[in-house]
Amino acid sequence: MQKYAIHREFLHYANGLPQDTLARRLRCTSATIRAWLTGRQQPPWWAAEILRLQEMELLDIARQMGYAKALPRLGIVRGEIIELHRPRARPAPSIDRPQSVTEFPEPGLMQA
Repeated sequence: MQKYAIHREFLHYANGLPQDTLARRLRCTSATIRAWLTGRQQPPWWAAEILRLQEMELLDIARQMGYAKALPRLGIVRGEIIELHRPRARPAPSIDRPQSVTEFPEPGLMQA
């Protein structure tokens, strides 16, 4: 059995999680998490394994609830895949404006 986790694997599962959340999940200090993330210390094998199992559990729960299709997929993004959102055509503003309470005289008929 290996003693330490593969650093890249640990970074993969820790990606996007704040350090305090990682520390709470792995039950260690945030200084330890910082040392593992920067590479000063090697993370133990169980750290990456716990994060992997937690991710699997969350994906399984999402699948059971029907959210599996809504979860983001990892992969290479290509131009053919991306569909940009097209804004809906807005209806033209209505020209009918309410009548003013004060009647204005015709242009050129102003009196001082």
